[in-house]
Amino acid sequence: MKRLLLAVTIILGSGAPLLFANHIPVLPQGVIELSSFGRLFMPVAGFDPYVEVLGRFEDTSFQFRYRSVTLGSYYRPLRNLKVGLFYRVQAGARHNDDWIAVPTAFGWEWQDTRTRYESVLMADVSPRFIVDFIDRNLVFMLKNRLEYNLYNNEVSALVRPGLTYFLMKDREPLAEISLQYALYFALNFGETALYSHAPYLQFLYHLTPRFQLAAGVSYQTIAWSTSSDVIASSPDRYVKDYTAFRFQVGFIYRLPLD
Repeated sequence: MKRLLLAVTIILGSGAPLLFANHIPVLPQGVIELSSFGRLFMPVAGFDPYVEVLGRFEDTSFQFRYRSVTLGSYYRPLRNLKVGLFYRVQAGARHNDDWIAVPTAFGWEWQDTRTRYESVLMADVSPRFIVDFIDRNLVFMLKNRLEYNLYNNEVSALVRPGLTYFLMKDREPLAEISLQYALYFALNFGETALYSHAPYLQFLYHLTPRFQLAAGVSYQTIAWSTSSDVIASSPDRYVKDYTAFRFQVGFIYRLPLD
């Protein structure tokens, strides 16, 4: 009997998460998510500073989790080139290592990160060109953005090619239709180079020359890699995809300062 009790104690103390729950996450597919944003641009002296506030309902629970505020500015050194530097504070972001063991519950779960604030530095280089051999109202842009997360030192790169068609009225833009494909690359984390990608369709209506309304939808695929808790407790490794239809609504307001 003493040996049996000792064996049970050892099992509960060291191996419970592996024995009582699946340590590899089972991720839902085709989840419906909703995000909204507001952007304020304040062009002055060749610069285009802006503030963005964004929030998002995520997962099958439709939980309001991710929030962010971004500050920074674009600058156009050339007619067909924009560069920018930005700072973002975010809460509710999820990373690979947020898949954690919960020994008291004999299981695994995603850590609740809604009260965890992270700082992200970003640098942006975005060339754009008129595709005049097809239509002078068609513009191609290639957004390139490098991101450094100060919370976990993760470095990622965004490459997002896209086409935008401008609907004109009296030589002024009335609306824009954009088709883009976002590719997110993990430069120093995870087990796959391409950790997220998404085709994206957006419609932008110019209510006034300064105020625009936006609506769009994307199909997000995120590849989650083995968390540090799993690495510490099991020889298993995984790369699991999470997919979601992400609908987005928002507004853009331009307030010239010069």
